[in-house]
Amino acid sequence: MDGGDATALPTELPEWAVTQREHLEASVVGRFGVHPPWCEPVGRIQFSIDPGPTFGHGGHPSTVLVLAEIDRIEPKGLSVLDVGCGSGVLAIAAALLGADQVVAIDTDPDAISWTRYNADANNVDLHASTTPIAELEGPFDLVLANVLPSIHEELAQDLLRVTAGTLVLSGIPEDRADKVAGCYLAAGANAGEGTLVAEHRTKCEEWTAITLTKTPPGQ
Repeated sequence: MDGGDATALPTELPEWAVTQREHLEASVVGRFGVHPPWCEPVGRIQFSIDPGPTFGHGGHPSTVLVLAEIDRIEPKGLSVLDVGCGSGVLAIAAALLGADQVVAIDTDPDAISWTRYNADANNVDLHASTTPIAELEGPFDLVLANVLPSIHEELAQDLLRVTAGTLVLSGIPEDRADKVAGCYLAAGANAGEGTLVAEHRTKCEEWTAITLTKTPPGQ
C-alpha cells in the first residue's frame, strides 16, 4: 500500500490512523465512488478521500445514508451546509454534483485541515472552518448533519434556523431515531420555524437517517 508522501499531509498521523489505512477500501453509493488515494477509483462520480485522523472514509453506514440522499436530492445550484464535516466526504460529494455554495464546519481543527486537503485533491471549491453553527447566518437550501444523537439534541434549534429547505440527519442508531426526530419536530414547533415535515427515513445496518423538509412561515 502506498499511503502517499507523509510530508504533504495536512497533519501528522497518529499510530491508529496509520494502521487504519491498511484496511480502508473503495465504496460505491449510488453514482458516487469513494476511494482512498492509494486505491483504484470506482463508481460513476469518482472522488478520493484520505480521512487521516478524522471520521469519514465514505464507507460507514451513517455516511452511506447521507451520500444516498445527496445523490437522490441532486443539489445542483443549491447552497449546502455540512455540519460535523470530518474528512469532507459529504461536502465534496455535494460540490461534485454542482452545489452552488458549500460550507463545511467542524469543532475539530484537524477535520478542517483534512476537509480542505481532500477538497483540493478533488478540485472542488468549498469553505471549511471551525465557525460554531450558532454564528452562521444561513440559510442553506440543504443542510447535512452526520453527528451523534447527543449533538443532534444540542444543535437542533440552530440546525433548523439555518435550514431553508431540506435537512438530512444521520449518525443515529435505529433505536434512537424516534427520539431524535421528535427533538427536531418539537424544536421547530417551539421556535415558529415554519412547517417541518419528516419526509422519510432510510436505514443501513443498525443506523438511520432522517430527512426533514421545512416550509417558511406564511407559506
